[in-house]
Amino acid sequence: MTSPDTVMVDLLYVLAAAAGVSLVFGRLRLAPIPGYLIAGAVFGPNAFGLVQDSASIDGISHVAIILLMFGIGLHLDRTEFRTGVKQIIGVGVLSTLVSIGLGIPVAMAFGLHAPGAVAVSSAMAMSSTAVVLRILQQRRELRLAPGRLAFGILLMQDLAVVAIIAFMPVLAAWAGPGDEDLAGPSVGLGSMIGAALTMVGAIGLLIALGMTLLPRVLHEAARDGSSELLLVCSAAFALAAAVVTGWLGLSPELGAFLAGFLLAGTPFRHQLSGQIGPMRDLFMAVFFTAVGLSLDISIALEVWWVILVGAAAVMAIKIISIGGSAWMFKIRPTIAGAAAISLAQAGEFSLVVAGVAEAEGLFVEEAAKVQAVIVGIVFVSLLLTPNMIAGANPMGAKLAGLLFRLKGSSNAVDPENAAQDEQDDRRRVIVVGYGPVGRAVTHRLDQTDCDITIIEMNPETVRRQAGLGRKIVYGDVTNTDVLESAGARRAHAIILTMPDDDATFRACRVIRTINGSVFIAARTNFLSKAFLAREHGADHVTVEELATAEHMASQVLEAIQKRPYERRA
Repeated sequence: MTSPDTVMVDLLYVLAAAAGVSLVFGRLRLAPIPGYLIAGAVFGPNAFGLVQDSASIDGISHVAIILLMFGIGLHLDRTEFRTGVKQIIGVGVLSTLVSIGLGIPVAMAFGLHAPGAVAVSSAMAMSSTAVVLRILQQRRELRLAPGRLAFGILLMQDLAVVAIIAFMPVLAAWAGPGDEDLAGPSVGLGSMIGAALTMVGAIGLLIALGMTLLPRVLHEAARDGSSELLLVCSAAFALAAAVVTGWLGLSPELGAFLAGFLLAGTPFRHQLSGQIGPMRDLFMAVFFTAVGLSLDISIALEVWWVILVGAAAVMAIKIISIGGSAWMFKIRPTIAGAAAISLAQAGEFSLVVAGVAEAEGLFVEEAAKVQAVIVGIVFVSLLLTPNMIAGANPMGAKLAGLLFRLKGSSNAVDPENAAQDEQDDRRRVIVVGYGPVGRAVTHRLDQTDCDITIIEMNPETVRRQAGLGRKIVYGDVTNTDVLESAGARRAHAIILTMPDDDATFRACRVIRTINGSVFIAARTNFLSKAFLAREHGADHVTVEELATAEHMASQVLEAIQKRPYERRA
């Protein structure tokens, strides 16, 4: 049994290694995930041996997977694609199926039996949501047509992960204990139907409970005014869903995804997303480093040519499947090519699916070698991803001439329409706080043609104003996810009306990291605080004591001018 001291020391090594490679890879402008894998392999039991047994942090790694799935469900926004939704869903589903179908014979050619080949090809069909979205956001390309198409395909892949993980026990039953032939399923049809009915029943029960009880619990938690209580309740629900699905014989990851999906239907989703974000990133670093711990560098060097050939095959298959699927749905060739190149890599969920497959016994022989190849393919493809995304548009234009020569683009559907409808001439203004000051400011702006969005922490106010048709977001303005969801990146002005000076200073700093050119108007109680607000990024500051004095003087002058003048003796 692993002692608590050993766990702490091993976790220290893992976090220190992750921090070190993050700094190095950041300087090199590379995604940190390959660095985590390298750090784990170097410091693991098969190299320097600082961490002797990866089992000491397996529990933390499992929590990381659950948080990843919870975050995917929490980010599932049906309003993200108002235009071109059928094409995006179609491309996502078809390209995933084609990638799996093309990958199965390739995996079998390397010696895997049929169930293992299905598992490996399913894993390799997943692109990296974490890396691709982060790079697209940094390059300000997420709202362009290729970026929106890539995001839609990633969303479909993330949803497919849930089904793939849930299907792993069926693949394991097909493989059978020690079964290495290609004869086909050894599990009966009745057992498969029973497993499917169990899954459907469990999902239905969780959804029913989540839709009836969860909003009430979260509403009561939010009324307390504590964002920590809201986070604790949500995390408890996610872990409870994971435990329940595990008890029912399904994957805990499925339960975590369902919990996130149900929470995405509440007004608190943006606040929760921002709160779990840093924790999710921390656990992701631990997870990828832990995966590297299990990698035997000597085995990886032994099969280096398999890794390189496999990485080339994976990227080629995904470019062809995604580009071809987009062509089938009449998406403009240049857009399809750019999105396909951006998503050519294997990703974090490739490792998750492979880990579940290994735990189910699908890699009967030479599991260490198979795992080394999978980790190597993920590493190589992620290492190439930043440069591939940077050159995706010109390469996509060249690829379009090769892949889509048979089909003209005159009838192509451009998913960028969804972004174009947002680019009107109205000024976008965000009002933070809907108290007396925020309400008065909003009512004054209502008389103009400004597009107004409100950020408010009172759940009752959010519910009431949303019912009246206002654009209002629940959450803390210092939460970047809340600001992003309110449109801070494209806003022309943000008005901070809350009476808390410290919160105003923090908000100014966070807003400037998202949008350096937005006009920030702040409110402070005293003149001394106004100078601090400007130092933190505010463009205009209204000081309450000065505004009160000016308003009082104006009212007094107006009053005495209206009264008849009487000379006093």
